[in-house]
Amino acid sequence: MITVASKVPLKDRSVLSLVYTPGVAAPCLEIAKAPLTSFDYTLRGNTIALVSDGSSAYSFGNIGPLATLPMLEDACILFKTFGGVDAFPISLGTQDVEEIIAAGIAIWPTFGGFCLSSIDSPRALTVTDHLARAVNIPVLHAHQQGTAVAVLGALYNALKLVDKTKEHVRIVINGAGPGGIGTAQLLLQDGFQHVLICDRLGILHRYRTHNMNWAKLDIARQTNPNDISGTFSDAVRGADVLIALSSWNTITPEVISSMAERSIVFALALPDPGVTPEDAQSAGAAVFATGHPDIPNMITNALVLPGIFRGVLDMRATRFNREMLIAAAHAIADLVPPEQLSPQQIVPSVMEYGVAPRVARAAAEAARQTGVARIEKDPDEVEMQARRTIYEGHRPVPPPSHHYANTQEQALELHKRYQGVLEIQPKVPIRDYIVLNSLYLYPGLSQTAYKILEEPDSAFDYTGKGNRVAVISDGSAVLGLGNIGPRAALPVMEGKAILFQTFAGIEAYPICLSTQDTDGIVAAVEYLAPSFGGINLEDIAAPKCFEVEDRLRNSLDIPVVHDDQHGTAIVVLAGIINALRLVNKRKEDVTAVILGAGAAGIAVANLLMYWGMKKLILLNRSGILRPGLAGMNPVQEEIANRTNLEQKSGGLAEAIEGADIFIGLSAPGVLTPEMVKTMAPQPIIFALANPVPEIMPDEALAAGARVVATGRSDFPNQVNNSLAFPGLFRGALDVRAHTVNDEMKLAAAERLASMVTDRELQEGQIIPQAMDYDIAPAIAAAVAQAAMETGVARLRVDPQLVAQHCRDFIYEGLMTPVPPADEIQHT
Repeated sequence: MITVASKVPLKDRSVLSLVYTPGVAAPCLEIAKAPLTSFDYTLRGNTIALVSDGSSAYSFGNIGPLATLPMLEDACILFKTFGGVDAFPISLGTQDVEEIIAAGIAIWPTFGGFCLSSIDSPRALTVTDHLARAVNIPVLHAHQQGTAVAVLGALYNALKLVDKTKEHVRIVINGAGPGGIGTAQLLLQDGFQHVLICDRLGILHRYRTHNMNWAKLDIARQTNPNDISGTFSDAVRGADVLIALSSWNTITPEVISSMAERSIVFALALPDPGVTPEDAQSAGAAVFATGHPDIPNMITNALVLPGIFRGVLDMRATRFNREMLIAAAHAIADLVPPEQLSPQQIVPSVMEYGVAPRVARAAAEAARQTGVARIEKDPDEVEMQARRTIYEGHRPVPPPSHHYANTQEQALELHKRYQGVLEIQPKVPIRDYIVLNSLYLYPGLSQTAYKILEEPDSAFDYTGKGNRVAVISDGSAVLGLGNIGPRAALPVMEGKAILFQTFAGIEAYPICLSTQDTDGIVAAVEYLAPSFGGINLEDIAAPKCFEVEDRLRNSLDIPVVHDDQHGTAIVVLAGIINALRLVNKRKEDVTAVILGAGAAGIAVANLLMYWGMKKLILLNRSGILRPGLAGMNPVQEEIANRTNLEQKSGGLAEAIEGADIFIGLSAPGVLTPEMVKTMAPQPIIFALANPVPEIMPDEALAAGARVVATGRSDFPNQVNNSLAFPGLFRGALDVRAHTVNDEMKLAAAERLASMVTDRELQEGQIIPQAMDYDIAPAIAAAVAQAAMETGVARLRVDPQLVAQHCRDFIYEGLMTPVPPADEIQHT
C-alpha cells in the first residue's frame, strides 16, 4: 500500500550527479563533521520507523512478522496522510526482547523516531523503556502512549458533559496490556486519583498469585496501594468511568447499570466492543465511545500519532515525556468546540485534517518548554507547516538559490532544501471514510493478514515485500570517503535507492547501521529481513564484507548482494567482453592484472574466472598475491591459490609486463605510461579509482592503450554499477529467487555487453551509457531466465514479460507484478 519515491525526479545525468556521485559526497562530508545535520540533509528529519514483532496484532494475537506487515504499511499511510510524516514499516524476524532492542539500536541512525506497535505485554513495555534510554530520538509505543493520549483527550470532554472532576472520579481499566498500563500511567501523571486495572482474573494487586508479571505488579503498586482484590464486576460497581481495552471481561448492560450515575463507558475492544450504544445508554451510560469507525466517538491512536510525531520531528526532540503526551491530549479535546460538544461528539473525527497540526503544535510547545527540543522553532510555525504539508501534499520546499560554485555546493543545497531525496507515498490515497474504513482501519485492514496467515508466501503479493529491497550500510567504506560512519553514509544510500526506483521500479529503502561489527551487521539484517524481498549491501569495508554476505546468503531465503563486489564485477566483465571483441583476442589467451584485492577486486577476479578467463594476477599493497605472501586475509589467501599461475612476485611493474588487461580498483596515479608501454599489443586499461583514476585516459592512450575505461561520467566508457544492480534485482525479485548465483551474474554481464552492437562498438563505446533506460529491462529478463534454469526461482515467468513490465514502469510509471506461469516446487 506504500511506495518509496524520489522527491527529485531523475531526468538526466546532471541530476544523477547531484543525488549520487560525485555531488552526494558534499552532504556526506557535512554530516561527518556535524552528525546532527543528518536531520537536515537526509530523510531522517521527517522519517520514523514503525516497528513490530507481530506478537500482539489486534485480536489476532501472535501472528508473526509477515502477517503484521500489511497492518504496518496501512498505518504508514495514516502518518503520511494526516501528518506528512514518512513512516517506514519494519516487521522484525525476532520476538526476543534483547534482540528487538538491539535491532532498534542498530537502525536508529536512519530515523528521527520510533513508533513501536503490536508487541505483546510486558515485553512491549521493556522494549519501549530500554530503547528510549539507548537512543537519542523519541520512542513511543502506539498502544501504550498513543492510546493513552487518545483516551485522555476523550475523557477530558466526557467529564465536562457529566460534570465530574478528575480528582474525584473512580476509573476502572479493563485490560492490563500496553494500552491499559499506558493509560493508567498517564491518568496518574495527570492527577487522576482513583484508578484500578483489571485483567481476565480480576483486579490487579500486589499479592495476587496468578497471572502477574513485573509490569502488572508495578502498575498495581501505583494504582492500588491498598491492595483491593475482587472480580471485574466488583471493580466496576459504583465506578464513574470504564475504559475497556480488552474483550476478556464482557461489557454487558448489567455491568454498566452497576456503575455510578451518568457513567462514562469507553468500549475500545476490537472488533466487537461488546455492547451497542443503545444498550449502553439504556443501562445508564451518559457518554459512550468505541474504537469502531462506524460508531460515533471513535477513540483511536490515529488521532494522536501523526501529529505528535510531526511535532517532535520538527523540534528535533530527543525523547517523549509526560508533558508532551498531556499537551497532545488537551489539543485533541480542544478540537471539539464547546457548542459542538455532546455525548455523540467528544473527540474530533479521524478524517479531520486539522487534528495533526494542532497536536503537532502542542507537542512542539511542550518539547520546547521541557528542554528536549534540539532546535528553537516557533510552535505556530510547526502547525502552519503541518497544515501546508497536509493540504499541498508535500513539505514546503524553499526555492533554489542558483548561486553555486560547483556541483558539490548545488548537491548540498538540494539535499537540504528537500530534507533528503526520498519519501514514502501511499499507493491508494485516503479520500473519504470508505477508503479509510475498508483499507486502513481495523477491522477492514485485517483481511490481508488472514490471507498471509493462511499462506505466508502471499506476503510477496499482498505487501510491498515482493518489490522492496533494503540498501544496507555501516558506513565503513563509503565511495572515496572511507569510514565516515552510518549517518554520513545515508545520502549515498538514498541516492542508491533512487537508482533502483528510477531504472527498475524497485522500492529500495536505505538502512544505515550503528554497528560496524560483523556479528552485529549480520544479526541486524536477519532481524530486518521479513520486511524485504532482497538485501543490497553497500559500502561495507573488506574483508568483513565477504563474511557478512556469505553468512546472510546462507541464513536468508531472499537475494543478498554486496553491490560493491558484484555490481562492479558484472559491469567490468561486460566491458572486458566488448573490449576483447574490439581487439580480437580470446579470453582463454589473455592475461589480466587486477590492482586492488579488496571487495571489488576479488569479485571481479572470481567472475572473470567463472566466465572462463584463465590467466589472472592480483595485487594488494604488499605486491602480487601468491601463496605464502605475508599480510593476506583468508579471502585473499584463497584466491591466491587460484591465480598467478606462473607464480610471479614483485609489484605492479613486474605483474603488468606482457599483460593484455589492467583493471585498477586501487588509488590515483599508480599506473604510469611507462608501465602501459610494457604491456602486450593493444592493451586494455580499466582505471576505476574514483575520483582520480590510476592513470588519466589521455596518458594511457598516448602510451599505446587501445581501450580505456574509468569510473567517471566525464570520460568515455564509464564503469558504473547502476548499469547492473537495478536489472539484477528486478529479475531476481520477479521470479522470487532464493539467492543470486554466479549464473545470474554472468547472464547479466553478457546481456549488458550485448547491448553494444557491432555497429556501435568502438574504442570510446564498449559499455552502454548509465542513463540508458533499455538496460535494466534487458538484464532483468536475462537474470530471470538464469534463475529459473539454475533452480533458484520460486516462480516461473516469461522473461519477456519481466522486461516488458520493467519498461512499463520506466516509461509509464506502471508497476504491476509479472504474472507467473506457475510456481516451482522447492524445498
